[in-house]
Amino acid sequence: MSHLLLIVVCLGIGLLLQRAKRMPAEAGTALNIYVLYVALPAMILTEIPKLTLDHRALLPVISTWVVMTFTALLVWVTARWLRWSRSVTGALMLIIVLGNTSFVGIPLIQALLPPEALPYALLYDQVGTVIALNTYAVVVAAWYSGRNTSAKQVGKTIVTFPPLVVLAIAFLTFPLDYPEWLRFTTARISESLVPVVMVAVGLQWQLKLDRAHLVPLGVGLGYKLVLIPAVVFAVFAVAGLDSVAADAVALQTAMPSMISAGVVAMAHGLAPRLVSTVVGYGLLLSLITVPLWSQLL
Repeated sequence: MSHLLLIVVCLGIGLLLQRAKRMPAEAGTALNIYVLYVALPAMILTEIPKLTLDHRALLPVISTWVVMTFTALLVWVTARWLRWSRSVTGALMLIIVLGNTSFVGIPLIQALLPPEALPYALLYDQVGTVIALNTYAVVVAAWYSGRNTSAKQVGKTIVTFPPLVVLAIAFLTFPLDYPEWLRFTTARISESLVPVVMVAVGLQWQLKLDRAHLVPLGVGLGYKLVLIPAVVFAVFAVAGLDSVAADAVALQTAMPSMISAGVVAMAHGLAPRLVSTVVGYGLLLSLITVPLWSQLL
């Protein structure tokens, strides 16, 4: 559980720096840019070569995209019904659809499930949320921010997005054995992602929201931590899916919002105060909700 302690400590550091007003006003944005252009690509190069794909991987590979599609439709319909702004809608389309299936998901699954569940949890994360971050998230952020609305502009944003470029390189070089110096370098750089991101979230985390954000906050956290996992657990129970792979998938759907998705949203100006609060509170609440969900397994 040391990963979880690291998350909480770095979030606290960001909050203390914000309260002390010792950091420049744009410090959070600068840290976000570092994560997107340096730390996240390094993590992709570190983790993708560890994947093992075979017939047993079908459940997490298929489930992750089905769950994300269902969640995206649910958030979109809710946003239309409640008439949320483009900024709020775009933010929730990112941070509610994409879960923190790596930095929170992996440590929690290691703590709550048997060791055999870890490979399936990694597949759910790497083949689902990581790829979605580099494709779906870019399109949604570009569309709702209004920065790139034409198909050509959105396409250019996608193919030049650093994590996606590195992801393509990682898959193209998948059979190769990276030299030790490269593995060491990318691994060390990737380790900076969680501390830097959580400090950035802490710097931008607002405990008091605008009144207009209270409903999106409650709905977003309710969907992410309660409704979506409840639907998945129910479907798996009805379908009779009772295996370590199914347990890993079910628990991954209960994870809080992905930190990197929050970074993308904030970098594009999509309701940054709402994003930082949903991410921050979601992380803390998940330390209670995810263990409770695991009891149902």
